[in-house]
Amino acid sequence: MPHSRKRAFTLIELLVVIAIISILAAILFPVFARARESARRASCMSNLKQTGLGMMMYMQDYDEKYPRGYLSTTQPSPDGQEWYPNLWFWPQLLYPYTKSTQLYYCPSLGQVAPVEDYTGKPYAGAYGANRALVPTTGTSVSMAAVSSPATTYAIMDAGSYSMATSYVISPQGYFGYLPGTSKLNSCAPTGCGSYPIIGGFLTDYQSSGRHFDGINIAFADGHVKWLKVSEVYAQAKAYNATTHAASAWDPASQS
Repeated sequence: MPHSRKRAFTLIELLVVIAIISILAAILFPVFARARESARRASCMSNLKQTGLGMMMYMQDYDEKYPRGYLSTTQPSPDGQEWYPNLWFWPQLLYPYTKSTQLYYCPSLGQVAPVEDYTGKPYAGAYGANRALVPTTGTSVSMAAVSSPATTYAIMDAGSYSMATSYVISPQGYFGYLPGTSKLNSCAPTGCGSYPIIGGFLTDYQSSGRHFDGINIAFADGHVKWLKVSEVYAQAKAYNATTHAASAWDPASQS
């Protein structure tokens, strides 16, 4: 009876298999990473959509006026968290309508930064409100004063709870930044001024954008859209221009 001999892989065959697996991994891993980020972007858009709807419900109860960036009060905050003594910030003002603090966390930011900003405010470094629409000083903005709610920025991916165009052009530290703008402005790699952007927030600032090359934005009418960082940055420059060009940052300048 002839002796049977087991067949084994040769070294060349094994190396070929390893090479094929490596090639497939190199092709598929970026696809998986993009799919995960697509899911995070969708989750972020859902957060902003619900926040935008909360803002619309708030306005129905407050004479069609947008919320303030913060209000002075001695009452305990609706969400049970204190950002600063005797102040309620806009996410807390909307909390009775959203009933969730998880809406104020961007899942993509969680990959690179903590959920608190430099001053320890809960979830203050995930989404920022357009200061021209949701002011921190002066009077509240009425819906009638917004010439085109569908094209006016309201709440967006940002590095501070309140976003002014000056923060977009010259970001620094906890004063705020727009994700992905380090390559667009003339600041140092860590921002402008004496308050550098640090930690995971620096990664967010120096990225191409929190979601691929862009950010998610809820507009003044409540709808949500993804926009390229370069477009949002250009709108900020238009708002700051001496010619006072129309800008999506300016509630009164839209045609």
